[in-house]
Amino acid sequence: MPQPAMFDRCPSPPIVKVPGHYGDIMSKRDTTLSLPDGFTGFERMLLTANGNLQRLISAYFNKTVTVMILENEHVALTEDDKAFSVLARFQREVNLLCNEKVFCNAKSQVLVKDPKVYDLIVNKGVGIGQIFRYLDKLPSFELHGLGRTANTFWREYSLRIPGVDCRLLEVFPSSLSADNWLEMPVEDISWDIEMSKDDELTWINPNPEDK
Repeated sequence: MPQPAMFDRCPSPPIVKVPGHYGDIMSKRDTTLSLPDGFTGFERMLLTANGNLQRLISAYFNKTVTVMILENEHVALTEDDKAFSVLARFQREVNLLCNEKVFCNAKSQVLVKDPKVYDLIVNKGVGIGQIFRYLDKLPSFELHGLGRTANTFWREYSLRIPGVDCRLLEVFPSSLSADNWLEMPVEDISWDIEMSKDDELTWINPNPEDK
């Protein structure tokens, strides 16, 4: 059944076969992933991480990783949302930092269709970023697109459990694997956003041909 649109631009179809779970603990003994050319081994690890991104970065640099919440807003429902019995839509943006330096900017849209989940978030104060762990559920993971710009590489993916749909865009600096990255000047890696004439959020894709 079609789902309400997460973003103004049409989502890209899945481009790569990835494990349909969140975290490698539930995987089979054999795992095979194949990404397009143009990414280093380190970048491929980050682009396919499904639940262990922060741990990978913390282990790679042997430093603490923290989350800085930039936005976590309850926003108005669209007409499509209402047609598909969506109870709430949330807009979220966070920076992930290693040793207090941003290595990932993540923007997301979260749709809630389960009344119990709605109650947890709106009335009980459970954070959007903690809802999967709070419910002790492993969401499915689907990679929709990836690519790079002059200074960044990025991925767009979905996480889902019954009653909750999340779609995320994560952007990383291309220099992240450099030996001296922690000592390099801070880079602005967040993509610009713009509001359409209908005041709906639009993400600007630097590589529109990669939709």
